[in-house]
Amino acid sequence: MRSVDVLIVGAGPVGLSAAILLGRFGVNTLVVERRRGRSRHPRSRAVTCRTMEVFRGLGLTESVRAGALPSGPRRLLGKDAVSPWRSEVTSGGGEDSPADTSLGPESLQVVLCSQDVLEPILVEAAEAEDTVAIELGKSVSSVQDVGKEVVVSITNDEGQEEVRAKYVIAADGASSQVREALGIRTTGEQNLQTAVSVLFRSPVIRKRTGDPASFLYIDNPDTVGAVVIAPVDAEDRVAMLGRPLVMDRLPFEDIDWTAQVRSAIGDPDESVELIDARTWTVGAWVADHYSRGRILLAGDAVHVMPPYGGFNQNTGIQDVHNLAWKLSAVLEGWADPALLATYDAERRPVAEFNNAEAVRNFRSIVGNSGTGPRSFRQENFVHPGLDIGFRYDHGAVAGVSSVDSSWPVGEFVPTAAVGERAPHVWLDAEGTRSTLDLFGRELVILARHGSPAAKQAAQSASDLHIPYQSISFGPAGDYIDAEAAWADAYSVNDDEAVLVRPDGHVLARLTNSDPSAADQALLAYTGRAVTI
Repeated sequence: MRSVDVLIVGAGPVGLSAAILLGRFGVNTLVVERRRGRSRHPRSRAVTCRTMEVFRGLGLTESVRAGALPSGPRRLLGKDAVSPWRSEVTSGGGEDSPADTSLGPESLQVVLCSQDVLEPILVEAAEAEDTVAIELGKSVSSVQDVGKEVVVSITNDEGQEEVRAKYVIAADGASSQVREALGIRTTGEQNLQTAVSVLFRSPVIRKRTGDPASFLYIDNPDTVGAVVIAPVDAEDRVAMLGRPLVMDRLPFEDIDWTAQVRSAIGDPDESVELIDARTWTVGAWVADHYSRGRILLAGDAVHVMPPYGGFNQNTGIQDVHNLAWKLSAVLEGWADPALLATYDAERRPVAEFNNAEAVRNFRSIVGNSGTGPRSFRQENFVHPGLDIGFRYDHGAVAGVSSVDSSWPVGEFVPTAAVGERAPHVWLDAEGTRSTLDLFGRELVILARHGSPAAKQAAQSASDLHIPYQSISFGPAGDYIDAEAAWADAYSVNDDEAVLVRPDGHVLARLTNSDPSAADQALLAYTGRAVTI
């Protein structure tokens, strides 16, 4: 019987991101996927700023941008694609230019890289990790937590085998068989709408707007009702999403989808090459638990959100960014298994917040019966606070930063408060290396050179066998010229030290006035004294 440290069920963007992250920690990881190849449908396409920061840490941003549309999204609302537009929104970081990097090393502007383009990029990166293996055409028929390990039954055309894993990550989608087998329930709406995704090839977006990254929000009660004509790639692949009115009159298989697309466009002669059409369920729910024993859930297996805003895939990738370092720490032995309980405590409030925002976006675009014309909700398109301003109030943090697990959506003011994503500061004059580039592999201690609090934190980490890196600023430090900008962004006093976790969130702020504070912070970091 084969044995691995972690077995991941599902090779979508979330499962593959988990594999790459675990591979960087040297964790022996097996990914099994029932599909033999990638989907014909593009599915998700929005990659937000925080996810691009995760990909930056993995060295993948250039590949993702190369596979994406050449510009950020532009949204146009009207009755069809040939009439004057009723309103328009260009999304980015609010009033800042799309190239602005004052809040992070990656632009706030959404990157449009479709899932069927993103997945091969992630597969290649995962397969490059020495400790990661991906096996396609294999389904998981059962998972059994037997105490010290999980026994996973895997079937394929050649039969069945059992694999023993110390931990399992189930990233097996909204209909997760693993979640169902564990008896984990969900809270929310299972079916807000039964919608259609019509994939076709047409120059309509480029021709009608001059911008291949434009989304056309069609609102016409006399033709299709409310749908979105969304760009997929620079090769004129386009998708029509939503629930056209015809679906209330005819069975799906009787609908002429080419005619429906042309009706939405407003031109019966528009060039349209139908590729595929399928229904899908718009849900809005979050699982009641993110784990049970040694089995952890991620991505669509624990949350499903309406697509408006593009939050669900990004939330899932950020799930495993939170989880990977914790699994590695437990497997290496310097953290207690109780650390894994902080995964639910930290990530579920974020999913609940993002889901509520996605539902608001859905209501504004799709509307309710009798609400009149659809409208754009600004937060649907400009949401830096949601992207990079989310905070962990309870879990593997030393101190509670807030009693309210919410944050502004449409704006973001960076702080180095406990639980926040650590602020971005350029460390070089050329603007190529960010403070965020310091995080990812171990605990990072940031302080001015000679800080007693930093020395105490380093000593405590050494005593507890915790991998760490000390970074100092100012004269005789690692970064001399960046001292003023760093001290301002992190609001540090002369002797203060800021401890940052591998996922870039602030663990603690320490001063020399409390010698026991470092020990308390590291107990939280290792799962021995968590706030849940």
